[in-house]
Amino acid sequence: MRILVAARGEAAVRIAKAARELGWEVVAVAVPGDPSPHPRAAHITAAIPSYTDTDAIIEAAQRLSVDVIHPGYGFLAENPVFAEKVLAAGIAWAGPSPEAMKRLGDKLEAKRLAEKLHVPTPPSCHAPSPGDAERCAEKLGTPVILKASSAGGGRGMRVADTPEEARRLHRVVAREAEKGFGDPGEVIVEKLIPRPRHVEVQVFGRPGGPVIHLYERECSIQRRRQKIIEEAPSPLAERNPGLRARLLDYALRLAEAAGYENAGTVEFIVSPSGEPYFIEANTRLQVEHGVTEQVTGVDIVKLQLQAALGRDPGPEQEEVTLRGWAIEARIYAENPWQGFTPSTGTVTKWRPPAGPWVRVDHALEEGTRIAPEYDTLLAKVIAYGATRGEALQRLRAALNETVIAGVETNLDLLRVLLDTPWLRRGEIHTTRLEEELPQLLAEAARRRTIASLIAAKLAPASQRQPAATATVTRHGWPQPQRPAAWHGWP
Repeated sequence: MRILVAARGEAAVRIAKAARELGWEVVAVAVPGDPSPHPRAAHITAAIPSYTDTDAIIEAAQRLSVDVIHPGYGFLAENPVFAEKVLAAGIAWAGPSPEAMKRLGDKLEAKRLAEKLHVPTPPSCHAPSPGDAERCAEKLGTPVILKASSAGGGRGMRVADTPEEARRLHRVVAREAEKGFGDPGEVIVEKLIPRPRHVEVQVFGRPGGPVIHLYERECSIQRRRQKIIEEAPSPLAERNPGLRARLLDYALRLAEAAGYENAGTVEFIVSPSGEPYFIEANTRLQVEHGVTEQVTGVDIVKLQLQAALGRDPGPEQEEVTLRGWAIEARIYAENPWQGFTPSTGTVTKWRPPAGPWVRVDHALEEGTRIAPEYDTLLAKVIAYGATRGEALQRLRAALNETVIAGVETNLDLLRVLLDTPWLRRGEIHTTRLEEELPQLLAEAARRRTIASLIAAKLAPASQRQPAATATVTRHGWPQPQRPAAWHGWP
C-alpha cells in the first residue's frame, strides 16, 4: 500500500510512522522552501505549490499511484470538498466521509443536529454580516464568542465584550478561518459561559459497525483558546461519573446520527455548576490524540488507515478500557513575554527527553529553521503514569530534561505551570492560565535569571562574562550531560 500524507511537520511524521509500521510506503508533500524535515519520515516526496492546493495534491497522488490520502490535522483535514475530490479520483480517504463532515464539522449544522437530539448547547445565533453579529451580541448579552463555522483549534474564534466589538471582530474571525482552513464559512455568535472546563470525547466510527468512544480528554489549560496542556482521562469526569456518562452518551448520540465513520472528537464545555454544553465536533484526528492512545492502548492513526480501506480495525466498545493517566504539554515557538508572538530562528540545539514513560511527537532537527508562515507548534511531550500525580511528576521531569536553543519557546512557562498547586489539584478552567499569567511569567523570569547566573559561574574562565551581561544560551537550567542520541524516525 502507498499513502500520501497531505500535511507537514509533526503531524506528517506521526502519520508516516503509523503507516511505516503497517509496512506501507509513504509519500510526503512539501512546498519549496519549507524548512520542515518531515519529508525524511517518508519514502518519496512530492513538491506542491501550496499545502492547500487540492488539485496539485491529488495530481501528485495519481502520478505516484497512491492508494490512500491522510489529511493530517490542519490545512485540508476538515474540508469535505477535498475529501470528495480524493474519493472521485479513486483514492481512499483516511478520514470521515464528506457527508459526515458536513453534518458535524460545520458548526451551524452540528448545532442544529444537537438541538434535534436534545443535546444541550449554549445560546447562540447566526451572523451572516458584521451588523448581524452586533445585533446577536445585543440579544444574547455580552460577553459573546464569535466562531467561524469552518474553524477549529482555537483559530477563527474571538471573544467580544461589547456589541460594537462583535461587529469589528466578525471580519477578523472570517479572515482567520479562511487563512487557516481555506474557507471562511459562516459566523456564529455564542453566549460565553464564564470559567468553563473544556472536556472532549474521542469517537471512532468503525466501517460497517457502530460508533465507539475512547473516553474523554480534558483541555482546560488554554491561552487565547489554544490548548497547551491536555490530559486523559479528565480530572473532572473522573470525580463525577455521572458527568462522564452524559458526555459519552451525547457524543455517541451525535456521531451515530451523523453516520460517522473514522476518527473524530466531540467537544463540550462544562459550566462551573456542572452542566455540559456541546460546542463543536472536530471531524479529523486531533493534535492531542496521543494522550488517548496512551491510556487506552489504541493506535488511532492505524485505525484510521485500516478504516480507509474498509477494513474493520476493531476494537469492540467493551474492549476499550482506561489504564492510568497521560498528560501532554505543547511546546510552541513563541514568546510568552511578548504576548505569545510567534518566534523565528534556527534550532541550534534540540535534546528531547527520554524514558520508558515519555513520548515525544515532533519534527525537529538541529539546524531546522522555524518559518513564520506556519504553525508554531514544535513538539508535544506526553508523560504516562499509573495516577495523575505520577504522570504530572514524569511530565515535569521530562520538560526539565528538554533543551531547545536558537528560538524562543514557551518551555519555561510550561515548567512553572506544572509546579502550580492549582493545576496539580486539578482546579482548572479555560481562562485560569490567562488569569494567573503575570505571576507565572514573573516566576519563569526569576528562574531564567538564576539559570543565567549558574551558567556564567560554570562556564570556563576564558568564556565567562560579568553576571550583569550574562546571557542564557539555552532555555532552561543546566542539566546533566547525556551522550548524544537521535530520538527521531528511522
